[in-house]
Amino acid sequence: MSAGTTRRTVRVEDPLWEAAHGKATREGTTVSERVRASLREYVHGAAPERRTIADSLVYLVPDKLEDLQGPAFGTVELPIHLDWGPERHYNIDDDASCSALYQLTLQNSGSVEEICRIVNAERLAKLWSTMLLPTRCRGAWEAVFPELPAYTEAKEHPSWTKLSE
Repeated sequence: MSAGTTRRTVRVEDPLWEAAHGKATREGTTVSERVRASLREYVHGAAPERRTIADSLVYLVPDKLEDLQGPAFGTVELPIHLDWGPERHYNIDDDASCSALYQLTLQNSGSVEEICRIVNAERLAKLWSTMLLPTRCRGAWEAVFPELPAYTEAKEHPSWTKLSE
């Protein structure tokens, strides 16, 4: 109990208290904190839902994985609307370079046709589990293509692992 806070008594049935205590413990909080939060919401109303620019982004996904007919090797130059940096060329043979190319394309492309021209289905499937994508983008693709491998968070960036070679 916080200093300066008056102790209040509230009657709660034992099964409800035990269930609430167990759930709060699993969530890393306390029943008292949950009650305080609920009382704040009751008195002041719910906090307004936080909206960000990322919430408004639309991620495009083709209908079939086979539609992804981008090159399987070589170099791709991204159009200026996808990469406005000084170096817009990506080596598809290099996993780190190809992953960056695909990440930019999946997140920022304005048409499914453009995605299908840039991304290769086989290379995407190989790189998918380590690509860094916004949760909503990854979810949109995995909803259409459940055959893509599960995401595994890499401990190191793919390009860093090749420095000692």
